Amino acid sequence: MEKAHGLKRTLLIFFLFTGFSIFLSAQAFGQVKKITINQLLESIDDPQLLILDVRTTGSWQDSDKKIKGAVRKNPETFASWANDLPKNKFLALY
Repeated sequence: MEKAHGLKRTLLIFFLFTGFSIFLSAQAFGQVKKITINQLLESIDDPQLLILDVRTTGSWQDSDKKIKGAVRKNPETFASWANDLPKNKFLALY
């Protein structure tokens, strides 16, 4: 239970810090569905879920908190990888 609480806290912090910039970027691409941390945790083992860690390089390197299975993508090179994302999966960015 402590591990789940730590993950929830970590996700909340990242959503708060990065949520606004992701929201602004995502608006250019259409509808964005927001989910709660609990909804993400309930879906964490779903093979249709792709979790993308899009924290800045410094934030990612400085953090000892990472979501198992998340794919690291550099937000500064978004244009080089955005079109390669699967269209048939639910993407969760943090």
